[in-house]
Order: sequence, then C-alpha cells, then structure tokens
Amino acid sequence: MRLNSLHLTRYGRFTDHVLDFGAPAPGRPDLHLIYGPNEAGKSTALSAFLDLLFGIEPRSRYGFRHPYPTMRIGASLGLPEGSRELIRVKRLQNSLLDGNERPVPETILGGALGGLDREAYRMRFSLDDHTLETGGENILASKGDLGELLFSASAGLADLSRSLSDLKAEAEGFYKLHARKGGLRDLKDELAALKEEQRGIDVAASEYARLRSACEQAQKQYEDADAERGQLRARIEEIQRHLRALPRLSELVELRARLLPLAELREPPLGWTEALPALQAEAVALQTRRKSVEEEIARLTDALEAIAVDDDALKLAARADDLADLRARHVAAETGLSRAGQEHGQAALKVSHLLARLGREQETEPARLILDAASAGALRALIDKRPRIAVKLEAAQQEEAGAAERLDDARNRLDDASGSMPIGRDHEARMAALSAAVAAQRGSDHSATLRRAERDSALHAATLRDRLAELHPWTGEADALAGLPVPLPVDLDRWERALTEADQQIGQSEEDAARLDTERRLLEAELAVLGNVAGVVSDADAAKARGAREAAWAEHRRCLDAASADAFETALRRDDVITDSRMRHEKEIGRLHELTQTLAKLDVQRARCTSSLASVWVSS
Repeated sequence: MRLNSLHLTRYGRFTDHVLDFGAPAPGRPDLHLIYGPNEAGKSTALSAFLDLLFGIEPRSRYGFRHPYPTMRIGASLGLPEGSRELIRVKRLQNSLLDGNERPVPETILGGALGGLDREAYRMRFSLDDHTLETGGENILASKGDLGELLFSASAGLADLSRSLSDLKAEAEGFYKLHARKGGLRDLKDELAALKEEQRGIDVAASEYARLRSACEQAQKQYEDADAERGQLRARIEEIQRHLRALPRLSELVELRARLLPLAELREPPLGWTEALPALQAEAVALQTRRKSVEEEIARLTDALEAIAVDDDALKLAARADDLADLRARHVAAETGLSRAGQEHGQAALKVSHLLARLGREQETEPARLILDAASAGALRALIDKRPRIAVKLEAAQQEEAGAAERLDDARNRLDDASGSMPIGRDHEARMAALSAAVAAQRGSDHSATLRRAERDSALHAATLRDRLAELHPWTGEADALAGLPVPLPVDLDRWERALTEADQQIGQSEEDAARLDTERRLLEAELAVLGNVAGVVSDADAAKARGAREAAWAEHRRCLDAASADAFETALRRDDVITDSRMRHEKEIGRLHELTQTLAKLDVQRARCTSSLASVWVSS
C-alpha cells in the first residue's frame, strides 16, 4: 500500500491542506522525507494518516479547531487492486467513504494492512520519540514481542522459553502423576477396548479365506451390475430426450421451410439485435410525430382557408399598430402622472413641515420666505462669527470666574489683615498693610507665568490636533466633538459583541467560500476528465446535432435534390453516431449531468456565501 496524497481537509489546525507525494519514478527510490520546525504539524499529519486507516478516535485531541461532526480526512492510496480515493469522517458507523461520498466497507483497508490493528501498525511503521523510548525500555526488560525476540536472538536460544512452556504443558497433558485423565490413560483404555473387540471378531484362517473369496465374488457381481445399470440409464435418458423433442419436430420443419427463401440473405451485423428494440420504439415515435404533424398541417390549412380577408381592416392595419403604440404611451403617461401626484403630495407634506418649523404655517407665497442678498449675507456672516463669539464668551466667562475667585481671595485676606490688627489702631495702619499687600502682588512674576501659560497652550493645541487626527474618518473641531453624545457602557458592550460576532461570521464565510472553491475546482477537473473521454457527448452538442438534422431535413423537403439529400444523410449519420455514443456512455453522461447539477448548487452556495459576507461587511 502506497500513500499518493494526504488531504487534511478539516483536521487539527489544518484546513484544506494537501500533502501530494506524486507518482513513483521508475528506477528511483520511492522515499519522501517531511521535515519542519516544532509545532509545524508533522505529528498531526501522522495522526491523521492513522485515523484515516483505523477511524478517528472517539476522544480525538485534534478537534480543537473543527468540531467533531465536521472533521474530515482524505487520501489517495495505491492498493493492490489499483489507486483509490478514500475519505474518513467522524461517525460511529459508515465513516469510510469513497470519492463519490458513498460508504465503503473497512475490509478495503483491512486486506491491504494484513490484519494489523492500530497499535501494531503504530509500533511497526509509526515510530516517534515516545515509541522509541518505550521500545528501548521493553528491550532492556525483555518485554513485548520485540523484547523477547531480541533477547532470544542475543542468547542464541530463539523462542526457547516459549518452547519449554509448550513442551511442559504437552507432557502434563499426556501424563501427570495421580491424575485421573491424560493422554496415556486414554490410550490404555482404548487399547483394552481394542483387545476386547479383537477377541469378539477373531475367526479361523479357513473361515477367513472362504469369506474373503465370497466377498471378492460379490464385489465383481456388483461392479458388473452397476455397469449394466449405467448403460441402461444412459439409454433411457437418450430415449427420453428424443421423446421430449418429438413434439417440436413439426415446428422445426415448419421454421426451416419459412427460412428456406431467406437462405441467400447475409447474416445481420453484430449489434442489430440489441439495437432493434430502440429502432422499433423510435419508428413508433416517428410515426406518432408524423401523424401529429400531418394533423397540425391539416388543422392550420383548414384555419387558413377559413380566414376571410377584410380589405377595410387591411387598410387600417398600419393605424392599428400605431394605436397599440399610442395605448402604450397613454399607459406610461398615466403611470407617470400617478407617480408625479404621489411625489407632489410628499413634497407638499415636506413643505408644510418646514413651514411649521419656521412658524409660518399660513404662508402661501413662497417668495416671501426668500431672504434678500443683504440679509442672507449678514445672516451668513453672523453664523460664521457665532463659533468665535462662543469661544470668546466662554473664555470671558472663565476669566470672570477667575477674577471673582481672586477678588474673593483678596477680600478674605483683607478681612484677615484687618481682623489681626490690634484694636485701637487708626485707618492709616490698615492702609499701610493694604499697600504692602498690593506691593507684594505687583512684585510677583505675572509675566513669566503668562509666558509659560501661552507656551503650554501652544503645546496643548498641537496635542489636541494630533488627537483629533487620530479620530479619522471623523472630522471636526473640539467643540463639535464635545457636543457628540457619549455612548453608554451597555451600548459599547453591545457593539463589541456585534463586532465579535461579525468577525466570526466573516471567518466562517471565508472558510465556507474556500471550501466551496476547492470543491468547485475538483468538480471542474472531473468534468474536464469526462469531457475528454472519447464518445461522451454533452446535451448541448447532441441538441445542436439534432437541430442540424432537422434543418437538413427541412432543406431536403424544400429542394428534393441530390445535394440536399447528401447533406441530410450526413446530418442523419452524425446524429445517429452521437445517439449511439450517448447510449453506450449512458453512465458517464449521467455522471456528467450529476456533476453539472452539483456545480450549479455550489455556485448558488458560493453566491449566497459572498452575499452573506458582503452584508456582514456592510453591517459591521
């Protein structure tokens, strides 16, 4: 058995992966070495080949990506009877399929494996680090078939312990001390019985000679009687055959007399007998078609003769055609008017809503609602100034709030200063303290603080521009961003779940699309192979040949000359050849139809998968 290719359709982390070893080259070693880094999938491929031969294990550790019901392995195996395409799926029964998805018996692989089970095949042909270490320990301990064999071979006593055990068991079975049963005791009992039987049948020599002579004479008489009986039986059977054939003698004579005038005719070619029923059926069908065509011709002739020509109607025929055109234009205009009426109603409803928003529900003159150029320009300028005014207003409000805070702070400190003075001091002392506080404020570094604030403001503005650029594709200013509604946490969770589900659907759709594309390529390859088979004619070619034959027949009926007859004969012969070829390749043509239908179904599924993927992209 040779592994031509291994298809890891859905197994472990592999999806639609193929290991193709190609065809063996004559005269060259047929050995393939697969190497790769750790976690590349070498052990997975080896396990997949074992599961293909012996079935996917109930608790397989390679179902982490593809669920158990979808696991699928395929291979092309070189078996003694020829190359076979086999598929293994995860089922309890009928898990081995052929290339047409039909269940096949496990004996196909059992015969090629020579009766080996999974463990025996693994120990002999699927060695890895674990099995090598286990085998070495078994050899050292003289355990297992391989360990015993190597130990016996190294000692020069091959199979000695097993032979000694077998000999000991055989000896105890033959004789064992104080045992009631055994081979020796059975033989003694049989010998005693034979002696008793000998004493019962023992006779004298003279009597034995007489009996022997009588036996030989009786044997000779029996043989003579049996030979005579055989001759009589053969004669009786011959007479019975003649008696059974006698009633058919007159029928044979009559048939020979009927065939005598046909003696000079040639023997029919091979295949006429098988083609005769089809020709008879075709002749009946053609006679039926001919009869129906003749009846149709007669009916049309009668109808044509029954038609009365109306000259006035013929004169108005051109105008009648114009009336049909005018009616179509009238229907189209009526439909357009109806649609225009609906659009007018919708526009009127929209205008009423706009008037309600403007507070001018009773306005009937649209021209009054149009602003003049000066008002529109002033209004547009005010609209453009409004954001800047709002920013300045906000800055002024913030500055006012800061000034109010500083004023409150100064008042508090003034109160504290005035309250801490001793009672009895005059107004000059309080003014002196206030002057000292004002001088301290004037001596502070307000200009440096302002420069730092301006520098920090520029840095923050640049940072703000960078952060706004990161929000692409959204564009706008910080005020517009601040005015946007903030989503709730529950909405964010819902959007994250929807995004995860969309990603999963996209991944599943892409996997389905890849699987459908692979199956389509396989079907197209099989269709190409069937198309190259000699004699397989498609329905389109057969219909084309049949149409050419009908056209040649119509031309021949019209011309009735030698050229049209030759053309009709050529078309008829070609159609007959195609029909005969399709009858001989009925199985291939049926498979061609099945593949075409399957390919159409795959196209529908692929289109559905593409539309589903597009809808997921749009929704996401």
